[in-house]
Amino acid sequence: MIRCIHLTHRFEKQLSAMRRSSKMAVAAGRKADTIINRLTANGQGPLHEAGKLSNHGERRIRHAVKFDIGKGYRMLGVKKDDELFLLFIGPHDSCAAWIENNRGVENPGDLTRIRTLPVTQGDSEPAVALDGCREPDYDDLLLARVTEQDLCVIFRGLRGQNG
Repeated sequence: MIRCIHLTHRFEKQLSAMRRSSKMAVAAGRKADTIINRLTANGQGPLHEAGKLSNHGERRIRHAVKFDIGKGYRMLGVKKDDELFLLFIGPHDSCAAWIENNRGVENPGDLTRIRTLPVTQGDSEPAVALDGCREPDYDDLLLARVTEQDLCVIFRGLRGQNG
């Protein structure tokens, strides 16, 4: 079951470029749109009902989901609990290179610039706005990266220490 789908900024740019590209890329982009629409229309169904999954499982990224969208193109996401993060779309070779460069990504929720799509659950009920489905607050994302050591350096003057 999927409650919400998160599209990264990079994913949306890649999909938009495919829509304006060659015939094969346009056809693959339409297939990707169809899969996304199926997923948002029925979050209860299994992922393979939304579109054809790649035959070869992806082990370099934990919980990876790779859709074969035809014409040599792939759409890659990560399923974390009941959320799906769509991270990359493009030709098979570019997808393989992206996976290799992002090997071991653990928490896709830390990504910035994400757009969230609500998912309908079951019999055309609109998705309930749940805390886990809201777009991440940019300030919270930045604060999560600040360490105790960073704070000590920044506020050294308040603690009475010089240089």
